[in-house]
Amino acid sequence: MEKKYHYPDVNDKLTMALIREKEPFQGYWRTSERKILDLIKEKIEKHSISAGSWLLDAGCGTGRLLPEFQKYFSNILAIDPDSSQIDKAKKVALDHGFADKVVFKATSAEQLEWEQESVDVILCSHVIQHVHTKTVPKILHKFHKVLRPDGLLFLMTTHSRRSYGYYAKSLLKDSKIMEKKIRKEEFNSIIKNDRNILPIHFFSINNLVNILRNSGFILIYFRTYHVMRKPTISTSDEDIDTMINTSKCLKRKFGRDIMLISQKQELRDTCQELSWPG
Repeated sequence: MEKKYHYPDVNDKLTMALIREKEPFQGYWRTSERKILDLIKEKIEKHSISAGSWLLDAGCGTGRLLPEFQKYFSNILAIDPDSSQIDKAKKVALDHGFADKVVFKATSAEQLEWEQESVDVILCSHVIQHVHTKTVPKILHKFHKVLRPDGLLFLMTTHSRRSYGYYAKSLLKDSKIMEKKIRKEEFNSIIKNDRNILPIHFFSINNLVNILRNSGFILIYFRTYHVMRKPTISTSDEDIDTMINTSKCLKRKFGRDIMLISQKQELRDTCQELSWPG
């Protein structure tokens, strides 16, 4: 019998320890993410969404982002392979008064059974860096199937500041966060574990462009965020993210995380990057 999946970072202890130890100034992590969420909202507001619209939150976790985006859609499909996370997400929707518009499913994205071309927007926040490497293209192909023509995919994941992707495992040692590079084979072997070890796949932008293109998506825009070290040319704390994202070169060199906006297209051989306010 296949081992049941439970998200290894129980109660986000690893993530919270990372933030405490690594954010360049207090409150930065939350502020940096807020800029990303506001940018997504701006794009959704400009996108033509018909009555009866559907949002797919793929990997909804505890439902943390559902209240941010529920008002833009008539219906929401919220999925996660960890059923204990789904239970928490249901409570979030109930407490915020929009439970009647949400369909919850305890399933992984690649195994989702849903009507083809029925979803207007897909939000996938910090999922693909924690799944088996062979699963990533399966997830993107599933997204392509369920997304309507010209539908939008908002993908957030961890970012390699190098020209190549790599793998790591994160764990607590003496109450301190420890992140160690590992081989692909070890990464895949610890996707499901009960030792509070979080496997992390760091994607370079080139990795992500190729994955999206091969799955039938065209990249519209990407933005990096959650900078772990302040660039020496930054003039103030508040300017870090804005300054970095004015340059394609800097976007590739800074930011632990990356957000990509992609649009469904027919499978093609080219991918282009269009300008978007940054």
